[in-house]
This record gives sequence, structure tokens and C-alpha cells, in this order.
Amino acid sequence: MKHKLFLPLFLLVFLVDHVNAQFAVGDKWYNNPLGFKPLNLHTSMGVIVPTVAAGTALLLTTKDSTLQRKLSIYNETGFSWGYKYPYTFLPQNSTGINYQLRKWMSVGVELSMYFPRDDFNKTTGVAIRPFARFYPVNKKSWRFYFESGGGFIYLIDEFPLPTDQDNRLGTQFNGVTRYGLGTEINLSHSAGLMLGVRHLHISNGNSKGVERNPSHDSNGFFVGFAYRP
Repeated sequence: MKHKLFLPLFLLVFLVDHVNAQFAVGDKWYNNPLGFKPLNLHTSMGVIVPTVAAGTALLLTTKDSTLQRKLSIYNETGFSWGYKYPYTFLPQNSTGINYQLRKWMSVGVELSMYFPRDDFNKTTGVAIRPFARFYPVNKKSWRFYFESGGGFIYLIDEFPLPTDQDNRLGTQFNGVTRYGLGTEINLSHSAGLMLGVRHLHISNGNSKGVERNPSHDSNGFFVGFAYRP
């Protein structure tokens, strides 16, 4: 019964090549695999979808009394590369906490630093982002999960800045959404190695109009360590 909850989610990944017309102009399905309508995990739906999925799952399933060591603390470093001009390189570092609600689901929150770099942008931002993780595989020695969540980011400078191809000016305060696939491999009884890939989106959701929302989208990977007290 539990695994049935994952089936619709993972089928979406394999069906996206049939809905290319629903992506933003110039986007390919492999740029943002879960960015098609109505899912749109690169916009506000990156917050709504995991929240609804986690809440519904909790209501429809019973608490697992066998769970142990539910809390974990982690730090990870990631790098992503924009697939739209000016192809922003975006290093990032995150520290967060993750709490296991079910064997196949957890929720958490993280504090992150972002460092966008390209020919026009060179700034730093701090973000806070709640998230949910769903585990189709959760064994004693390793775990595989899908993660999605969104929050807010404040940057020292307005981001993105105008370029020679787009004269729109971004804002300092933006929303940030991320989703991706990850794995955690036990290194010891309490420590684990984290690896994965993700999609990252930064924009202000047209809060000041589309003329102030050039946005940023990138794909990349991360590596980190988790500690279970």
C-alpha cells in the first residue's frame, strides 16, 4: 500500500517527454523534468505539492512505532549550472535538520548560502527552505529519496541583473524552490554520506510584475554528510 504512493510521482518523470508543449518557451523536458503543468515544481508548486503530499500521506497512514533515530543533522555542498543565458554558475552550501515521520517520508528545514556567478552577476544570498523527502528505498545501510521544497532567499544585490539579451532587473528578495534525487549511505552507526542531483529555481513569482522577474533555473549535484544523534 505504501509503495502505491510513490508510483504516480515516478511515472511523471518518465512521461514528461509527451508533454513538451507545456514547458516554458525554450525549455526542454530534461532541463526541468518536473516543470510541466500542472505540477510546476519550479514555481510556487514546489512548496504546495510536497506539503499536500506529506499532509495527505500522514492522514492516510498510521504511525510507525518501530522507527528509531528519527532526527538527523546534515551539511551539504552543491553546484549547479544555469541552462539559460547568461548560464549562471551557482555554488551553494546548506545546513539542515531532517525528521523521519514514516519509514518512507521525512520533513525538514535548512539554512543555505548561495553564490551566483556569471558575466553580469556576482552576489551572495541566504535562504531558508522547508522540504519533504519520500523514500522508495529505506534500508539500514542506505536510503534513496525524492526531495522537494521551497522557501525564501535574500541576496546582497538584486538578482538576476540585466544582460545584453534581457534588460529586466531582478529583486533582492526572492523565492527559491529545489527538487531532486538523493541517496544517503551509512559510513558508521551515526554518520552517512549524501549524494544526489537537483533542479534549482529562483524568482520572485512576478510579485513586482513580469518585467522585474527574469528568474534563474539550473541543474547540478550535491555531496554532504549527515549525522544521526
